[in-house]
Amino acid sequence: MKGSAMSTARGVALVRALEMQRPEAERISSDPYATRFADPLLLRLTRLTIASGVSSLVGIEPMINFALLRERYVDDIMRNELTAGAGQIVVLGAGFDTRAYRLDRPDVVVFEVDHPDTQADKRGALADVVVPFPATVRFVPVDFDIDDLDERLTAAGYDPARRTVFVWQGVIPYLTQTGVDHTLAVVARNTHPQSLLVFDYGYVETKVRMSWFVRLYTGLVRERMLFGFPRGGLAAYLGPRGFDVVGNVECAELRDRYVPAARRFPVTAGVAIATVRAHRQ
Repeated sequence: MKGSAMSTARGVALVRALEMQRPEAERISSDPYATRFADPLLLRLTRLTIASGVSSLVGIEPMINFALLRERYVDDIMRNELTAGAGQIVVLGAGFDTRAYRLDRPDVVVFEVDHPDTQADKRGALADVVVPFPATVRFVPVDFDIDDLDERLTAAGYDPARRTVFVWQGVIPYLTQTGVDHTLAVVARNTHPQSLLVFDYGYVETKVRMSWFVRLYTGLVRERMLFGFPRGGLAAYLGPRGFDVVGNVECAELRDRYVPAARRFPVTAGVAIATVRAHRQ
């Protein structure tokens, strides 16, 4: 994922920045660094489109809400795994994810894997607020089209014998099946048996129903949605590729878990979040 003024990475950061404008007690997730990646004018315009109902009309509000639910759920998964003994985090396609800078665990190494252009944008945006950069954060520059993920992680100090949380957030829909399978293979053969991989995905059936605005936006930023799993077919796909599904949640369940009943919060039915572990050898 290359950095740009307009990208899905910035779009997700914008969503997190919007949530930070709510009172702390009402937030679904909190990211004090999100505004570093959000254009102030676009932030105000997005608030206006949500308040006016335009975002609902064009079909983006359910996806905005999914991004918030995903942020909270992945945070919870990550914290639970660290409490259970994980000592590494690998963020695949890290974009402008800031968990590494909000994590108060100096004993945990975080590997941020992404395109070097995006990493440069990120470091520039955080340069005067994250001082010094945590020594436990390792930037792993990878151009997924030409670089070997396995080699780059090893060179950065990744230890396959250490229990790890792999976060693969907001990436799979924009990959080809070959790209998905390659990443799954790297994780499956180079990880501690108790490591966990958490990722979000869309159902194959959803692509034809995606709102015209979402299709337009992803087309403009050249991050078209390419891949999805068939509804009910996750385990059948992942089993031969070395993984057992240990959890799978959809938006409605996450809304019931995290959102106060009084808050208007439309969600999409076409996406989910999976947690999986590699087969024990």
